[in-house]
Amino acid sequence: MSKKFLYVASILLTIIIGTVLFWYFCCGSDGKSKSSETAASDASLVPDQQIAEPIAPVPDSSEAVDWGAIREQINDHPPIVQFEAYQTESILQQHNMDMLEKITDYLENNPDEGLLVTGHADISGARALNMTLSEKRAAFFKNHLVQYGIDADKITTSFKGPDEPMADNSTAEGRAKNRRADVIIK
Repeated sequence: MSKKFLYVASILLTIIIGTVLFWYFCCGSDGKSKSSETAASDASLVPDQQIAEPIAPVPDSSEAVDWGAIREQINDHPPIVQFEAYQTESILQQHNMDMLEKITDYLENNPDEGLLVTGHADISGARALNMTLSEKRAAFFKNHLVQYGIDADKITTSFKGPDEPMADNSTAEGRAKNRRADVIIK
């Protein structure tokens, strides 16, 4: 047999098998349409009389939100972006993305508030290099926040270099934790 015939035969066989499987799983093995069965059973559940009035919409609950508590939660556990050694770009983790949603909601409901993004570095290398790295890390995080939809005018950046470590700089693990940028509500 030719290759062309085998190719066409395999395509036809695939179509036939796909159709049979579709009808089997969609319509059931007894040939009845499941949608008609569902409609018939649903009709028995609906009373003869119509539903009186639609349910009233839920009132806006934005006034009930404790924005002070949300601000405290964000500032107590700020989103932190970790960086590799001598790097100024990174990927935000999912938990940070969730926190950015809270920050965005907070800023939408508190328009007079702003953010402070701070870049940090470990003690490896010269101080001038670490200050530059921390400045660029803060700028990276700010740019990410702007791309996320936060107004650039609401974001202030600062950089601390190795001056505010969150972990011990004498270990590799501690230095890795210190290469970061974080954001708080100011």
